[in-house]
Amino acid sequence: MTSFIALIYSLLFGLLHGILPDEHTWPITFSYAIGGASGKEGMKAGLYFSAAFTLQRAIVSELAYLALAPFLLKPTVNGIVYIIVGIAMSIAGGIVLRKNRYLHIHLLGHHHDNAGEIERTSQVLTKHHTEKSAEVTVPPVHWTIIHGFIAGFGFGGFSIFVNTVAAPAMPSPWLGFLPGLVFGLGTMIMLVIVGGVFGASLRWIHVLTEQEIKRIGSQTGGRTLFFGGILFGVAGIATLMGLVHYLPIDPGYTLIALFMISVAIPAFLFSLKEVLATRKLPSVK
Repeated sequence: MTSFIALIYSLLFGLLHGILPDEHTWPITFSYAIGGASGKEGMKAGLYFSAAFTLQRAIVSELAYLALAPFLLKPTVNGIVYIIVGIAMSIAGGIVLRKNRYLHIHLLGHHHDNAGEIERTSQVLTKHHTEKSAEVTVPPVHWTIIHGFIAGFGFGGFSIFVNTVAAPAMPSPWLGFLPGLVFGLGTMIMLVIVGGVFGASLRWIHVLTEQEIKRIGSQTGGRTLFFGGILFGVAGIATLMGLVHYLPIDPGYTLIALFMISVAIPAFLFSLKEVLATRKLPSVK
C-alpha cells in the first residue's frame, strides 16, 4: 500500500468512525452536546473532543511507526482506557448534578408550634429553591478536550488499520503521525455534524420554554456523564477480566447500545418528566 492510498483510507475510516455509534466518541459527545441544548454548543462539543482526539491519534500513529503498536494494541489497554474514561465522565457529571438545584416545595414546612409559621416557612424555603433553580449549570464544553485525549487511547478496528498498516506505510519517521492526524480529522468532521444534531434536538420539542430546554439539557448531560461513567468503569473491569470474549457481538457496539438504552434515553425521559412536573407546582408570591 502506497503512503497516499494509506492516507485516503485513514481519512475515510475517520469519517466512518465519527458517524458510526462508537464507544469512544458518541457517549461523551452526546452528553456535552445535549447538555448545551443548542446546535452551536453541540458542534463545539464535537469539535473540541475530536481536536484532542486527533492530537492523540497523531501521537499514537507516530509511536506505531516506531514499532510500539504491539504494546499499544494489547486488549488490556482498552480496559484501562474504559476505566479512566469512566472516572473522568462520572466526575464531570457529578459536578454538574451537584451544582444544579431543583424547584421543590416543603409542603409541611419545618417543625414549629405555630401552624401559621409552618406555612410561612414553607413559602420562604420554596422561594429560596426557586431562585437557585433559575441558574442552570451545564457541562462546560471545553471539558471535552480532556475526554477526547483520554478516549483516544482506546482502539477499535479502524484505529488498528491506522496503526498497523497506514503508519508503517509512511516514507519516513517525520511523517509517521500523518495517518493518525488524517483519521482524527475525518472523525472531527463527522462529530461536529453529529454534535450539532444532538445539541439542536431539544429545540425540536416546541412545547418547552427556553429555561426548560436548558434545564433538561443540563440534567440529561450530567446524568449521562455520571451514570455513563459508571457503565464505562464496569466495562473496563469486565475487559480486564476477559469477560468480553463471551459476548456474541463486538464489545464496543455492546457498550454503546447499553449506554443509549440504559443511560441516555432514561436520563432524558427522567429529566423531561422532572422539569415538566414543576409546572404543576403552585407559584410562590
